[in-house]
Formats: sequence, structure tokens, C-alpha cells
Amino acid sequence: MKYLKTSFNKMEPYFSKNIDEGIILNANESPFNPPIEVINSFKESLEQFAFNRYPDMQCEMLCEAIAKHFNVLKEQVTCGVGSDELLEVTFRAALEVNDKVLSFSPSFSMYRVFADLALAKFIEVKFNDDLTFCCDNMLKAIKKENPKLIMICSPNNPTGAFLSEQDIIKIVECSNALVLLDLAYIDFADEDYTYLATQYDNLIVYRTFSKALALPSIRVGYAISKKTNIDMINAVKAPYSVTGLSLILATKAIENYNLYENNINIIKNERDKLYTILKEGGFLVYPSKANFLYLKLNDQIYNDLVENKIYIRKFKNDFYRITIGSVIENIELLKVVMKYAKK
Repeated sequence: MKYLKTSFNKMEPYFSKNIDEGIILNANESPFNPPIEVINSFKESLEQFAFNRYPDMQCEMLCEAIAKHFNVLKEQVTCGVGSDELLEVTFRAALEVNDKVLSFSPSFSMYRVFADLALAKFIEVKFNDDLTFCCDNMLKAIKKENPKLIMICSPNNPTGAFLSEQDIIKIVECSNALVLLDLAYIDFADEDYTYLATQYDNLIVYRTFSKALALPSIRVGYAISKKTNIDMINAVKAPYSVTGLSLILATKAIENYNLYENNINIIKNERDKLYTILKEGGFLVYPSKANFLYLKLNDQIYNDLVENKIYIRKFKNDFYRITIGSVIENIELLKVVMKYAKK
């Protein structure tokens, strides 16, 4: 890569293997398609769709639907190509060269990339030894480093750990730093603090249609915050980034959120059941409030799963992440993994 900036030499592409057969449990996707009512409503909209026109640059119809769902103002919402685009835009909009970014670790690897692209300094704040959030560590780091930006993912990817509302408020209120709260997996938790997004000047909440709403294929995410923060994102974000078809389907999904609730509950129940079985089998598995489990396995188990066309996500040091699949998919997973359980 001879044209790559010298400062980016250590950067590696984000990679998740594209698989189109077998049991796919490596990308935190929903095992369910969107409700048929959502799909049929989308199909009906296509009859009058203007394929020859650019999409609505302000995503007004979708922003209105999101605002109604969360009881906020339309001006407090913006949409992008997944929450990833909006996070990257926020990093670029808010950070100057050598500004400091604090983030719990381990967490989503792209946060460091976004900081690197903004030429900022990325500083990791470690979890507790049991991979639960340590709010005290973050508060100490904030006092020591005086960051410009604080990045929090809750439930956290890849560990599944959940940061309490009380601790979120402590972090937001202890600093003037801009706090970015990635809630991609919040639908699978027991409480939702999206409402905090409009309570503080220094907080932006990010959510996505890719997980609980089962629409990763359309790549739509959104941010909610005070209008001044939304204006900042919109000032930097590329125009027409969200396609017209994606806007329509996402709008249908958020307007019919109640139709997703049964499938979300199935995933939560399967997650808890899988956690209990694996823990009783002697595996080191961490509690999760997301649609996945984080645990320690080994190459033998991983290779056995691959031979059975069951695909999970591999991390360093024998850590793995298993997306919660359908009931049948989880049974097939356990047939392989439990052969290695401690008797």
C-alpha cells in the first residue's frame, strides 16, 4: 500500500468473513427476517418509487418516524449509512490533531480506527478482570487525561457487558467531554436509556437498524442528541448517503417496532439459556445483555464447528463471540460445543 499515510501503516482492514451457507453466527445478525407486514408494506411503496431521483438528503420521513418512536423532536435526529458512518463523522467533526479519546477496552475495534483517521490519541480504559464495566477506572482516566471525546458501547461489543444508567450519568456529568453512546444492542438489554440523549449538551446516542430490527442489508443507523450536536454531524456528513429504498424500509420497520418484540424476546431467552448451558458445561462464558455471548474456547472446538458449517467469530487469546441464532441453530451449535464440556 505505497500510497498509504505513514501514520496509518499499522492499520488493518476490518474483516468479517462473508458466508452464505451453513449456520451463520459470526456477525451479530438476527436469525429472523423482518416481519412480513413490514416487507409487504415496503413492496407496496415501490409501485410509486422515483428511481430516477436522488433520495431525501435530510431523511425527513425516517427522522420523523424515529422522533415519534422516542418522543423527541425531528431536529434531534439524523440518519446515516449505519451508525458507523455517523460515529466516524462525529470523530472527524469534533476532534483536532492529538485530541484524546477515551474508550473502554476491549470494545468495537473501529473506534480506534475512527480516532486514528481523525489523528487523535486513542486511550484504552480497561474493564474489570471479569470483563464488567469499571466506571471508577473511567472517572479516574477522565480526570487524568482530560479527553475531548469519550466512547462507550453498551451493551458492549464483543463482551456483552452492560453499563448502568447511573454510571452513564456519572460519566456524562463529570466532564465537558463529548460522550458518544453506542446503543447498537440496547434492544436486547433490560433497560433502555436512549432518552438521556436529549437531556445533556455533551451526549450523543447512536442506534442502528442492523441488529434487533433485522436490516443489516440496508445499512441504516441514526443518532439522537441536542439539535446543536445533530447540526454538527449534518455539517460534515456526506449528502445523499442513505438510499431512498433504505429510507422507506427503515421507516416501515421503526413504525412497526411492536411486530419485532416477540423475536427479540426469543433471542433474549435463547441467549440466557445458552449462557446457562455453557457455564454448567465448564466453559468460561461472560454474562451478556446483547444478542451474542463472549467466551473462551479453543482451536479444536472452533475447527470442529467449521467442519459442521457452523461459523462463529474468532478473537485473540482463545476468545470467541457467538451470535444467538434460532432455536434450531443453537441446538446444532451445542451438539458440537458440548462434546468438549467438562464432565
